Amino acid sequence: MYDRTMDAVQFLSRAGSLVGDPSRAAMLWSLLGGEARPASELAMLANISPQTASNHLRLLIDARFLRVESLGRNKFYRLNGPLVGVALESLAAAAHGKPAQGGIAQHSAPELVFARTCYDHLAGELGVAIRHRLEETDCLRPEGGEYRISSSGEKFFRGLGVDVDSARARRRRFAYACLDWSHRVPHLGGALGAALLDWLLHARCLTPRKGTRAVRLTDVGQKRLAQHFAIRLNRTGTAIAH
Repeated sequence: MYDRTMDAVQFLSRAGSLVGDPSRAAMLWSLLGGEARPASELAMLANISPQTASNHLRLLIDARFLRVESLGRNKFYRLNGPLVGVALESLAAAAHGKPAQGGIAQHSAPELVFARTCYDHLAGELGVAIRHRLEETDCLRPEGGEYRISSSGEKFFRGLGVDVDSARARRRRFAYACLDWSHRVPHLGGALGAALLDWLLHARCLTPRKGTRAVRLTDVGQKRLAQHFAIRLNRTGTAIAH
């Protein structure tokens, strides 16, 4: 037991030192949308030289925070799975420790605060509003930090065209409360959250904003959110449920 505890302490200490470097943190944060970026772009985002970026990337790969993929002569880096993305978002939320009205939300781009990707699921005010509505209508039932889908929820998701069976068959957590760093309350994470985001994108409710994790709500999306989730935007662009 003592050995396992010491191992955990060492792993946590190492992870903290890796994320604690501002340059590495900037590169990791830029990959939270699930995209892959070349080393040159990551160096630019972190405001460091390509050689320095290369050293940082090697450390992050060794620690299994990142994985690298080759495409022709180029190498692209991405997070090593959803667990890394969730850990980074959760750490940012836990470290912030303030209500959404102050601090980090004020200093973030408004489009990120409103709607963004959290690795492969929807986060931000819109993600929180959808999760709240799914609970309110008894489609999702909280059980600890996880969610269980009800029979009415199964029917609702299937009616949208969300492949619940495929989401459930994936080798990862099905549905859980992922703490939103900008609002300090959960949005829907897991395979179900990823499947819902896929539907929102394919149904053209949301469109990615180039070069950022923010996603834009389309006119079609506003209509479908009102139709399926009873979520409307007020005059300030805030998502409200009816």
